[in-house]
Amino acid sequence: MTSVPLRRLGALIAAVALGLGGLVLSTGVAHAEDTVGIGISPANDKGKPDGRSRFTYQAKPGQTITDHVRVTNTGSTRVEVTLYAADAYNDEKGDFALADSTEKKAGAAAWVTFDGRPKLGLTLKRGESKTVPFTVAIPADAGPGDHPAGVIASAVTGGQVTVERRIANRMYVRVGGDLQPVLTITSFSGVYHSGLNPLDGSISVTATITNSGNVALEGTTTLSATTWFGAGIGRPSRAELPEILPGSTTTVNFEITGVPQVGYATARMLLQGGISGDAPDPGPLPVIQRDLLIAAIPWVVVAVLLVGGLLWLVLWLRRRREDRYAREWMAHTEAEAASRAAEADAQELAMAVASGSLAAQRAILPDEVAGSPWAHTDDPDGQGPQ
Repeated sequence: MTSVPLRRLGALIAAVALGLGGLVLSTGVAHAEDTVGIGISPANDKGKPDGRSRFTYQAKPGQTITDHVRVTNTGSTRVEVTLYAADAYNDEKGDFALADSTEKKAGAAAWVTFDGRPKLGLTLKRGESKTVPFTVAIPADAGPGDHPAGVIASAVTGGQVTVERRIANRMYVRVGGDLQPVLTITSFSGVYHSGLNPLDGSISVTATITNSGNVALEGTTTLSATTWFGAGIGRPSRAELPEILPGSTTTVNFEITGVPQVGYATARMLLQGGISGDAPDPGPLPVIQRDLLIAAIPWVVVAVLLVGGLLWLVLWLRRRREDRYAREWMAHTEAEAASRAAEADAQELAMAVASGSLAAQRAILPDEVAGSPWAHTDDPDGQGPQ
């Protein structure tokens, strides 16, 4: 006869009771579910935590380092733990992250072994701790600089859903040689945001920062703005950058507030690199500077000026048209007056000729015509002097 665990039997009875309409109520003591928890920390050769926050080594190519890691079961039940190393990288948010256990090891993680193996399994009772030695064998052709990784303790729990709990300590292996602690601002862009108030606005800046050297570095950024004649505007912004691993890139966003609409602004970013945690000091680090010219146009004022200018132009064109009409009317009136005067003179001349009045002709005709020898004659034939 196959035995059935009491807990499963109780569940079966409860299900039958519910199927019968809930006429039977089960009684018993409720137990809290078991919790799974693990802890990990650097330790000395005696198995005691030594106060380090991470594994940090300075080594030469071809050197082998031995260290210890302490693993503790902080849960309420026995747990199976797997120790292994994984390569480190910066994720999309710029945070320190470790590769998945299924990914191929390409960096310092490939140098780590536990008792000669890349992975080591442990069984820990509730509250039990074990100290495990491991070695880091640096290849003879390892390049200079920081090689980041992590020592991971992983516990997998089964059931309807498989859950992997991972906890890790960072590990940095600095190989001696030509150290190049270099942070660069690879892109720097910004845009000005204006409002109805011409004395207020903000500048949003996006910067991409790359660790183009071979040393893991943190950084401090300071963002400020100036305008005409170097006058400072807005409220400067200061932020701390997370650690950027060699070859990694992170994108950060900043905002300068209180920037008036003065036409243009120059945004300036200062980047000061620094070491992370208890990492060895690589030496003095330069301050990186980038400037960006941004239009800070007072669009409300511009709109008012445009409307005012358009209204003035319309009025000026209207006045110019009215002046042209007035000049044309004056010219037309003068032309009509001259035409009427000429017609009147012609009529008077015709009447004078008809009457034979020399004085009238001379009064009407121009002097050079009236004084000519043929302008008037008493010759009845009208032939003039012979």
